[in-house]
Amino acid sequence: MAPKEITSLILEAESTRVFFLIHGYTGSSDDFHNLPGILHKKFNANVKVILLPGHGTKVEDLDHITYADFMYVLRNELEKELSKGMEVILGGVSMGGLFALLLAAEYPVQGVFNVSSPYVMKFPFNLPGLKYILKYKKYWKKATQSSTHSKTSGSFSYTHMHSNGFYIAVQAKKELRRVLKNVSSPLLTIFSTKDDIGHIRSVRSIQEGANSSIKREGIFHIEPHNVFYSNEDHKVNDEIVRFIEYIDLPEKHLGSREKIAAIIPAYNEGSRIEAVLRAVTAVSLIDEVIVVDDGSTDNTREVVTKFPNVTYIQNEVNIGKAGSLDKGVTHTDASILFFCDADLRGITPTMIEQILEPVLFRTYAMFIGLRNNPMQKSVHLFAINSGERALTREVWEKLPHYFKHRYRVEAGLNYMVRKYFGGFGYRTFDYSQPLKESKYGLVRGTYLRWSMNMDVLLAYTREIIERLFRPQRLYTCHDK
Repeated sequence: MAPKEITSLILEAESTRVFFLIHGYTGSSDDFHNLPGILHKKFNANVKVILLPGHGTKVEDLDHITYADFMYVLRNELEKELSKGMEVILGGVSMGGLFALLLAAEYPVQGVFNVSSPYVMKFPFNLPGLKYILKYKKYWKKATQSSTHSKTSGSFSYTHMHSNGFYIAVQAKKELRRVLKNVSSPLLTIFSTKDDIGHIRSVRSIQEGANSSIKREGIFHIEPHNVFYSNEDHKVNDEIVRFIEYIDLPEKHLGSREKIAAIIPAYNEGSRIEAVLRAVTAVSLIDEVIVVDDGSTDNTREVVTKFPNVTYIQNEVNIGKAGSLDKGVTHTDASILFFCDADLRGITPTMIEQILEPVLFRTYAMFIGLRNNPMQKSVHLFAINSGERALTREVWEKLPHYFKHRYRVEAGLNYMVRKYFGGFGYRTFDYSQPLKESKYGLVRGTYLRWSMNMDVLLAYTREIIERLFRPQRLYTCHDK
């Protein structure tokens, strides 16, 4: 039995925008936890979470509910909003995400986001004969997450799942495969690698199947299936808010926003830098791309100059990474800087946008993209020294000269932003960087690695000394 009865959630505002949210199977209008209130307040918008047929009472009331029942109610409610001239952004969690995509394929909406949608299912839900087994087991008890019990307390939930949901999900997925190509509005897909129902392949299948001009994805590593009740739900909410803010940047106003410059230091990266430049130059938010060639002896110059809109600067002698970054900064008046290494594998325009946006929207003064390398995943201290980061120009200009030396720069930035700018944000993405040993050979690569480690060690030593003997601010900074 359900612990309480519940109705649709409606938050009203003096606005022509409505967030039309769809909860999951055996869920309710509580499914989105804090998100409706955040969207209502942040965007001064209407929010509607329509209670689906059969929900909000007891699980037995789902016995005879069908896919058609859900679609009838959702179409009816959505058409009411569109007939009033409302700008609609659809959103859905779990099975509700599948229905959000189905509606986005059929109606003219301003955007759509889906969260934990099981477009591709995990074992045992992907077993071919599961539908025959479920004929003999109508209800089964839900798994519980003790770590999120305090968040779910007081919210509506069923203690059991209903086998009927499997049949509805199968039909929804079948129909979505047919119409997903009709989704053309901006699209955000959020998923967790720890989801116990859907497979992470759902993200790629949805993203590749849709024809949206703007496609975003957010990959997390959190539990439970409904990530809005996880201990990191704020990260999910932030991802959705940034997505809405991004699609709210009309083309006619792009020229009035802050200028963003990408600065890429390179040394003998002729065989690797082209893929990085293709990703960076495809990001519409970036106004200027600068490559600082730190005295390369290979074909780096030839590769870079194939990109007509990329500024190429060559150092006469090798001055190191930090010096090259500093030279790049002096060649632009951009107020937001994006630093990026030249040898990355697998970085995409979407990843770069997701690193830039928290700084563009002033959520952080600096945001770091963490790599998916084994060492970075295992040692957090190494991970946050990643070279891919967005930061305000003010941060760079206030960085002491001591840290603008070769490989001291990332550790120095982290220390300074943590202490004087209220901290930085970061997120792991599915891209990587080759080992120095594989690029330069075992002997030289090992030497260069330990030279880099010594620089980082010196940066951390300076940080410790300042904490002990110079606790006062060395310079002033403006509050966010």
